[in-house]
Amino acid sequence: MNALAPVASLNLQSDVSDESLIAQYRESEDRGLFEALMRRYEREMYSYLRRYIGNAEMAEDAFQGTFLQVHLKCHQFDPARRFRPWLYAIATNQAIDVQRRNKRHRMVSLDRSSSSEKDERGNSLSLIHI
Repeated sequence: MNALAPVASLNLQSDVSDESLIAQYRESEDRGLFEALMRRYEREMYSYLRRYIGNAEMAEDAFQGTFLQVHLKCHQFDPARRFRPWLYAIATNQAIDVQRRNKRHRMVSLDRSSSSEKDERGNSLSLIHI
């Protein structure tokens, strides 16, 4: 295979609409088409998720989940509609899921078996159990 072929392919893809790229990907499962879509949206989508969630690590998780869902659900995309709003709906749902999972883990981690803690000076503090 010619080493310049992927570069030429990527240059052609920049002129192709998102809707056309996802439709082509859906038919061919060509990884290059998916990567082109991901590159188009990676900065914008990560920035959106970072602002929405407020945490870089969680935003990365939501970003990965977003594009995993695009891959898994590309056959559900309606070609008569726009790709961008569909992508943002997936991203928003992923952000909500990541926040929900994080909240659930945080609640579990706050459940301590100890009934007392020490303050900064080493004095024992009693915890109130309800």
